[in-house]
Amino acid sequence: MVKKVAGHGHHGGAWKIAYADFVTAMMALFMVLWLLASTDQQSREEISRYFRTGIMPEGELAMNGGAQSVPSIIEKAPAPPPPNQASLDEQVRSLRDAIQHVAENHIQLADLASRVRVVATEEGALIEIVDEDRGRGLIFDLSSAELKPPLVLFLGSLAPILAARPEVIELQGHTDARPFAAKTGRTNWELSFERAAAARKVLEASGIDPRRIVGVVGRGAATLLEPDDPLSARNRRLSILLRARPPVAGTQPAAPRAPAEGTRPVVPRGD
Repeated sequence: MVKKVAGHGHHGGAWKIAYADFVTAMMALFMVLWLLASTDQQSREEISRYFRTGIMPEGELAMNGGAQSVPSIIEKAPAPPPPNQASLDEQVRSLRDAIQHVAENHIQLADLASRVRVVATEEGALIEIVDEDRGRGLIFDLSSAELKPPLVLFLGSLAPILAARPEVIELQGHTDARPFAAKTGRTNWELSFERAAAARKVLEASGIDPRRIVGVVGRGAATLLEPDDPLSARNRRLSILLRARPPVAGTQPAAPRAPAEGTRPVVPRGD
């Protein structure tokens, strides 16, 4: 007895090879389209010239294996940055990550942490806490040196991060350009210094060694973050500059000079 089965017969695997060739061709087509869309006219001319002649742009030899110059469509790898700059960039990245971690673990600091910027400067890594205008200041009240509670909490959370680092610290206060009334006898210089000094007290109370703080500076409105809008709330900010520790001198201090003939030595006096 012969049993017949209706339907299509076995066609083998030839269709798989044809399908693979089709997919490969489509991939090549999309790569060519992408290359054409991502290059300018000059680059396309250089590519066309290479396929016609086998010579790279500004090259001296053809495709027979000689050394050739790098084509202009291929970017040369930049020279590695100086060691100090590479270290500074790493410091900035680690500080950003640490501050992001603080924001993730303290919900009440998320808003303020979004106002923190960390940048690399010639003097070191700079952490800036920038105010914003929401009817009232986020980190300072107008004309007040008192730190708002979110700023105090943030500095307390930032202190362990700074304490674990080797750099010395300089605190800088900034104001906007809104002037005080003349009769008050105060200026933005005093206000900015008082804000930086208040931040110093919070950091020291949170565990920062006072010897690591090498400067408390009032910048006033001299270095505006928004120079085109001198009254902007973003100009009110607190900066924490992390400077590399100065090298320790290996020489002994010079001996005091003897008083000039005919003069009397100066005797130190108390306050």
